[in-house]
Amino acid sequence: MKKILEKYSEKPKNLFGLLFMNFLFGYAPLALLLGILSLLDIVPVNFNGEATYGIKGFIIMILFIPFVAFLFAFFMWVYFLIGNFFMKLFKNIF
Repeated sequence: MKKILEKYSEKPKNLFGLLFMNFLFGYAPLALLLGILSLLDIVPVNFNGEATYGIKGFIIMILFIPFVAFLFAFFMWVYFLIGNFFMKLFKNIF
């Protein structure tokens, strides 16, 4: 058990950057598709409870890509740090 905990309790270097880039490139195709659909007046982009179409909806979706990726990466990073903290605690117990 101790060998397993020692092996997996180390935090990878630049974890936040890795998470951010993964979420950025994972979310970008969906956001671009929704932006294009908004540009073609098919599906609205809801911004502050208001349906937005056209170029404004497309620009909103483009600007939201890094914001959403940052939020997802931040919360996953915090979640990982909490798990890593408990793993280090268990490593000291065993």
